[in-house]
Amino acid sequence: MNERDATGAGTRVLVCVAGAETEPFWERCRALLPPDAEVEIHHVIDEVPARELEQRFMRHPGHPPPPGYDARARAAETRGSDAILEDARRALGIAAATSLGRGRPEWEIVQRAGETDASLVVVGCRPGQLTTPPEPHSLGHVARFVVDHAPCPVMLVRLTPEGVPHVPGSIQSSVLADG
Repeated sequence: MNERDATGAGTRVLVCVAGAETEPFWERCRALLPPDAEVEIHHVIDEVPARELEQRFMRHPGHPPPPGYDARARAAETRGSDAILEDARRALGIAAATSLGRGRPEWEIVQRAGETDASLVVVGCRPGQLTTPPEPHSLGHVARFVVDHAPCPVMLVRLTPEGVPHVPGSIQSSVLADG
């Protein structure tokens, strides 16, 4: 790994997005990222649902997918993912590269962190459930895998649930793993 200084210069941060992130998530990211960090926003197209659909078609040989279905489906997935990445870059509000992976999100994120020599991976606790209080099942399977297998520290962005006392403007996040 490269030398990192106290300002964050040389720090490479991989911010992983599912497409369900809201403004509070981005506020937390902006507040927590080192000021001079190199940021890459990463999205993964989960190919498991496509494989399951393909297997379904194979079980029903009399009902194959329409001609060109695979190419059209891949193109639609890519367009949707490009939109997710562009929305994320705009929401983050700082210069950031973007990258797109295909496969199992948890594996692709860990692999990308290694490929980019990331100093930090940022993930949400569960898409759409960022205010879930810490408990045994508050992490989705992707975040859990990344926390357990990333080659660098992982920061879980969790928003303070309503009703929990906190200092205005405070951030409740955890660095859960130090690969």
